[in-house]
Amino acid sequence: MAYADKCFVGRRVKLGLLDEEDVRQIHAATLDVIENVGVRFHSQRALDILEEHGAAVDRESTVAKIPAEVVERAMSTAPSTYTLGARDPEYDLPLDGEHVYISSDGCGVFTRDAGTGEVRSSVKQDLADCARVVQALDNVSATSAVVSAQDCPPETRVLHEFDACVRASTKHTIVVSIKEDREARGLLRMAEAMAGGKEELRRRPMFTTIICTVSPLHQERYGMDLALTLAEAGIPVSFYPMPILGATGPVTIAGSAVVTNAEFLSGAVLVQLAHPGAPVMHGGGPTAMVMSSGAYASNSPEALLLRACQGHMADFYGVPAWYGAGATTAKEPGIQSAYENALAMFMAYTAGADVTFGTGLLDGSRILCLENMVVDDEVIGMVKRLLAGIEVTDETLAVDLIKKMGFNGNYLFDRHTRAHVRELWQARLGETGNFDSWREAGARSTTEKAQEKVAEILAAPAPEFPADLGAEFDAVIAAAARESTEA
Repeated sequence: MAYADKCFVGRRVKLGLLDEEDVRQIHAATLDVIENVGVRFHSQRALDILEEHGAAVDRESTVAKIPAEVVERAMSTAPSTYTLGARDPEYDLPLDGEHVYISSDGCGVFTRDAGTGEVRSSVKQDLADCARVVQALDNVSATSAVVSAQDCPPETRVLHEFDACVRASTKHTIVVSIKEDREARGLLRMAEAMAGGKEELRRRPMFTTIICTVSPLHQERYGMDLALTLAEAGIPVSFYPMPILGATGPVTIAGSAVVTNAEFLSGAVLVQLAHPGAPVMHGGGPTAMVMSSGAYASNSPEALLLRACQGHMADFYGVPAWYGAGATTAKEPGIQSAYENALAMFMAYTAGADVTFGTGLLDGSRILCLENMVVDDEVIGMVKRLLAGIEVTDETLAVDLIKKMGFNGNYLFDRHTRAHVRELWQARLGETGNFDSWREAGARSTTEKAQEKVAEILAAPAPEFPADLGAEFDAVIAAAARESTEA
């Protein structure tokens, strides 16, 4: 896991937005809601499991009211640490509270051409191009179905999207737009072939699944059935509530934090009751709404604070935190996309996120923009350095050196400087020279340099993909296509 060393920040700097009493109050309010209001589970399989373990289930309304003691017992089996596997083990990602990662975003439907700015419907090749860019960036740790492969049949689209990601990158992959159990079976066969069998897949899961809940307080049938199937195979599940302040959740941040937490907790409890020890993540992408227009405000201050609550709650339950950060509402790469994503990432990780789901999309997660991902790679590099904080030791205090240098010393050529100079963060994209040198070099904007980086990456050879594994993937997709035709 050599790559993970680049993502190590240690015991990170955190913002204390909520104190211990605040967290306990949100937890207590969540238990009250789950036990006395309940959550609607549209899966009979889920209702059977919950009823068997002591929940009060109304089959007609599909509401399950889960007692607090059942919640506490179930969550005691959720693992606090585990590793996300990659096609190349060098890129395995330990989730241990001391590493931080960002992935590409997901569920977009358009692609923006870097040269012309033209926006068109997304296709499978766009996923492959995005995965190649992810592969080349040091600070983006996992690829995903960033946009929909709309040129592929709907029945096998999820498999095609996974195929595109894995062939073009050796990093971990996130599966988003999965709905049917047959899709899960196909994905598991592909992942088992890549990992080397079922047990190796359980030890090093090749993909993570995001299961979206439906706010307020619904767990839809497909999502819960899939969560149970995938958890049984050892695939990590990130339950992903997305309430909107004042629309599908209370307008107050604390109130929507309760809705978010109830949706996560009810899904996690179901999985733990069915498969104790299955890896789960406190996920989510809650947002706000522009009240004057009804527009989606993914990176408003209130939305960022609401997601920050998730990091605190994940710490409370002892599970990894995985939530949205980077879904700028900007329509083109530039100042707005940079400041929105920078604030979103900084807030996410200082509030305890282990992984954030999202870079690469504009317009509130609708339009793929590869050059924006390159800019975000620079941003997350800065954020990781900030999270690492300040080391205070005899070596870093350098008192003996200060005494030696006195009033007239030059630290530049000293051994101490040579020993530590590589610890300094270095810009790769941003301008650090003077104005004249920048102008003489062509006065390129940050966006133009990011576009050139994307072109350089896509012009280079793609990672090799084993021919036997490619044949196995093709066979799985072909079998899934036949199955859907016969159904």
